[in-house]
Amino acid sequence: MLHQLERKLLLLAAFLFPLSLPALSQTVSTAATSNQTTQSYPVRLYREATKTESHLYNGPEYVDYRRASRDGHQYFLQDKSAPGNVRYDGSLYEDVPLLYDIVTHEVIVVSNGYLLQKLITEKVTAFEWQGHRFIRHVAPDSTVRGALPTGFYDVVYEGGTQLLINRSKLKEDKITDQKVIEVYTSNDRFFIKKDSAYYPVQRAASVYNIFSDKKKELKKFARTQKFSFKHRREEAIMALVRQYDLLKNS
Repeated sequence: MLHQLERKLLLLAAFLFPLSLPALSQTVSTAATSNQTTQSYPVRLYREATKTESHLYNGPEYVDYRRASRDGHQYFLQDKSAPGNVRYDGSLYEDVPLLYDIVTHEVIVVSNGYLLQKLITEKVTAFEWQGHRFIRHVAPDSTVRGALPTGFYDVVYEGGTQLLINRSKLKEDKITDQKVIEVYTSNDRFFIKKDSAYYPVQRAASVYNIFSDKKKELKKFARTQKFSFKHRREEAIMALVRQYDLLKNS
């Protein structure tokens, strides 16, 4: 009797088991999908972050070429990195440790606190660093009158007119006390944009020529301010550009 009951239960189990497989399979599949969904978001974030970082830090290594015996350095403002924002290959990267070599005109990123890498210049559209906003201008044709040469420019004033500075330094070897010293000197170039044309300026006369319609008023303004184009050229040019916009708008 007991054996007959056991045989019936076994037959019933054998009959029901295949029917339960699709439901069981669906349950397992749903659980796996749910588990995959919960894990895919952070994994995806990690992969995207890794991809982003690797994309930014894919340039060649930058080697600090300074000599031990030197006066100055090759960087803009300071030779220690500071956080900045850079638009690179169509993407914006924020709070990136940056340096800007204005001898070679290369933007440097610092990874892991010590590794220096050069950003590919052609992929840098703009960057902000230490309160300065740089744009990379590509000249359509350098032979066109009033064209701005290709390079990075510090946009220091932007009103009705625009003042841009191509930050640069010269690296020279000088002999002092029978010892070779590497000397870095500033060699900035100034450009004023007026009526869609760019004009190089260095002295007060070149600024007055560009703003000939307000030349008399600007000269009077410069005399009252006692500008020094020799020692404080950037400040003097910027003040004249600002004053010209004020005169034009008054």
